[in-house]
Amino acid sequence: MQCLGRYQLLEELGRGAMGVVYKGHDPSIDRPVALKLLAGEPGLQEPEREQRRKRFLREARAAGRLTHPSIVTIYDVGEDQDQAFLVMEYVEGEPLDRILRRVRALPLSRVLDIADQVAGALDYAHAHGIIHRDVKPANILLSPDDRVKVTDFGIARLADGELTLTQHTPGTPSYMAPEQVAGHPADGRSDLFALGALLYELLTGARAFPGENLATIVHRIVNEEPRPLAEVAPGLPLGLEPCLKRAMAKDPTQRYPRAVDLARDLRRAASAPAEAVGVRTAPSGPAPAPPTLRLPARPARRRRGWLMAGGAALAVFVIFLALLGRATHPPIPARASAPAAPAGRQEPQRKTDDARESVRPAPVRPRPEPERAQPPAIKARRNPDGAPMVEIPGGTFLMGDTHGDRDEQPAQRVTLAPYRIDQTEVTNAEFARFLRGSKEGKILDEGSRRADARKPTYPVVNIPWGVAVKYCQWVGKRLPTEAEWEFAARGTDGRSYPWGNTWEGTRARSAEDGHDRGPAAVGSYPTGASPFDVLDMAGNVWEWVNSTYAKYPYLATDGREQLRPDRPHVIRGGSWYQSPWDLRTTKRDFAEPGHHSPYIGFRCAADL
Repeated sequence: MQCLGRYQLLEELGRGAMGVVYKGHDPSIDRPVALKLLAGEPGLQEPEREQRRKRFLREARAAGRLTHPSIVTIYDVGEDQDQAFLVMEYVEGEPLDRILRRVRALPLSRVLDIADQVAGALDYAHAHGIIHRDVKPANILLSPDDRVKVTDFGIARLADGELTLTQHTPGTPSYMAPEQVAGHPADGRSDLFALGALLYELLTGARAFPGENLATIVHRIVNEEPRPLAEVAPGLPLGLEPCLKRAMAKDPTQRYPRAVDLARDLRRAASAPAEAVGVRTAPSGPAPAPPTLRLPARPARRRRGWLMAGGAALAVFVIFLALLGRATHPPIPARASAPAAPAGRQEPQRKTDDARESVRPAPVRPRPEPERAQPPAIKARRNPDGAPMVEIPGGTFLMGDTHGDRDEQPAQRVTLAPYRIDQTEVTNAEFARFLRGSKEGKILDEGSRRADARKPTYPVVNIPWGVAVKYCQWVGKRLPTEAEWEFAARGTDGRSYPWGNTWEGTRARSAEDGHDRGPAAVGSYPTGASPFDVLDMAGNVWEWVNSTYAKYPYLATDGREQLRPDRPHVIRGGSWYQSPWDLRTTKRDFAEPGHHSPYIGFRCAADL
């Protein structure tokens, strides 16, 4: 069996201009991986070959900085037997281009889900200074659990510096922005153009810029507009047209500054007339934003394992043609009730600009407010970290949401024994004591997991699941289960938010509160407390729980509550950059256990 380093090569998965991808096996961790090998190119002189190798390794290390649920993770990069290679997450799934060969177009609801997730991935990459440069159906994978994975950042380059191969232009013709085909520098807005062309094709089944040859495609990208949606796919909401048109504007300054803005407007347009969408000219210059984590709702299907290799690279001919034409706990204020709006009138919500508004309206529930009184909770300080905890009485509650995302269904009744949970998220100051006082803490790679000494009362972030587990064990606690987290957040009456059924922007750190300001100090939103007086369970930062990600109904006996460092784990509560729909008490998302992010923290729990 052929090996590269410690990795075993099993079978070829695909080829591209920049490399060949194999399914492989990592015997050290006993998991499948995908290995991308730098493809040889006959005729290259040694200086050119060395430049190409350096570019491959540089781009691999750059892409390795990206750890996001909707981006294929790069585990390792190395060289062996004069062969440069990178090791990636192996994804069981199918690329969009294969799906489009079987169906002419996808349902609108599926396209919106794909748009949400791809937009989140691109915004995350752009915020880290990395441009994809080859967004196309072949680089969008749909996994068996109905998640989107963006792959092949293999031709991505750091936005603040480039190592260029003069004989290659990164990208695939039909999805390249005009500035790319003309050989000009690309930025995040170039990815937005490609995303617009991708979504156009998913909605209509036709290419935005079709052509029988390269010259025709390039000419249309530079000089022509795509055919109107009404002509290609009659029946689609008219409001989608201006959204896609803005995404594919020839002038980059007229495009959306962020991919999530496009995804937001598309969702609005799907249920509103075109004149109500409010699509406006974008300010010039890219404005990267944090990712949006969203789960799709579509029928499951069997898929073959597949990981596409490389992005297609164009010869100099393309350029030639184009030239033609996100402590100690602070004092927590007493809870206060927000003033009620007069009957028959909805209290206006505070808003900032369009980029901070919801991407999806808050769910409507028929349950009356105010909510029924909840069992009293008891605070305690019993652990080495001195963090305030809340005792949650045992009981039965409704877990999940029949009207929520697919993985929140079916709603079910779950019975829990009494337990305790931290009143707020673990702070930087508390985690710093762990780093100084524990054996595990001292050997951590603090480069990406160091507590921020400048913000001792803020939630600690950039903590992988396994490190969160070790912290909880060090203070004599554990991570809460997914069911424990949700019960502490919503109580026994099935409310949508910790405070009730109606979204109120002043009760949580969210996009409506100013998505560009990052998380707040723990306990900053006392009016957003749950029925048990637990704080910060909507917004601020996502929180790791012990549960591995699995379908409902929730069963603690099915293995999901075992310590599994090899499985994706659930995160709960949403974050400061998200909108009301993603901050509901039932909302679920997940991340790989090794994932560390400025948007994810945690809190601890303990048995009584």
